[in-house]
Amino acid sequence: MGIANNHAQAATRNNLFGFQPNVPSLFEDGGKTSHQWLEHLGFSVNKVDQEHWVATHHTALPELHFYSARELAQFASYKAHHYAKRLLPENRT
Repeated sequence: MGIANNHAQAATRNNLFGFQPNVPSLFEDGGKTSHQWLEHLGFSVNKVDQEHWVATHHTALPELHFYSARELAQFASYKAHHYAKRLLPENRT
């Protein structure tokens, strides 16, 4: 459905979200706009190391780990809205 599936490939152990390396992000890699968009969707993003971010959505679990600014920007661009909709408490059954 929509943009989330247009830029995805099969998930692997090293690429759980199925990001394609040659697809541009809608936001600059790891920049302020990506963080603002994620916060707007209800995510908290903490930088725990130079190239390591942890995102959570209203609760401690699940934790989503990102190991590059590009990976974080691509999540914000193509997957965050999908995850936010499914992680909201009112959508859980």
